[in-house]
Amino acid sequence: MSKIKSFVKRFFNRINKNSEIETLLNEGLTLGENVRIYSDYPFDSLYPWLITVGNNVTITPEVKILAHDASPSSVGIHNYAKVGCVNIGNNVFIGTKTVILCGVSVGNNVVIGAGSVVNKDIPDNSVVAGNPAKVICSFDEYKKSQLTKLENHKKFEKSWKDWKTATIEEKKEMKKLLASTYGFVSE
Repeated sequence: MSKIKSFVKRFFNRINKNSEIETLLNEGLTLGENVRIYSDYPFDSLYPWLITVGNNVTITPEVKILAHDASPSSVGIHNYAKVGCVNIGNNVFIGTKTVILCGVSVGNNVVIGAGSVVNKDIPDNSVVAGNPAKVICSFDEYKKSQLTKLENHKKFEKSWKDWKTATIEEKKEMKKLLASTYGFVSE
């Protein structure tokens, strides 16, 4: 019974999320091609027309992209909120629980680490992380590092999406192989 409830919940959440995205697009949100959204309601619903997302962008779970900031009212500036455009370039990966604040531009070929708070512009070809987010290396350095790690660690050819339906034996084998290291699953 719980599997049925889980399926129904996921089904209706997907419909609601798609409906929300369609509404925001109708209100001016701009999304490029091949934008993968794994987060429920990542976009500021009050000012979606101020948000532009480029091509080949991945938005992971629990990301928030804000085009407004109501905090001025907390310091006595009543009846006003700060608003600003958010521009996200092409080929960008936004890690889980990242918050991108209003008035920020994210360049092309950027990786934003999980849990980051982006309060300033991010230049092209950068990898950033932290609160506040800071450049930690170039995009090319990160790519080279990941390719080296891929060569030296266990690769699982099963797609990450297919591991949800893996057998108990497959899951146990994966856990055993990764007990003291990490590996990679295919997309």
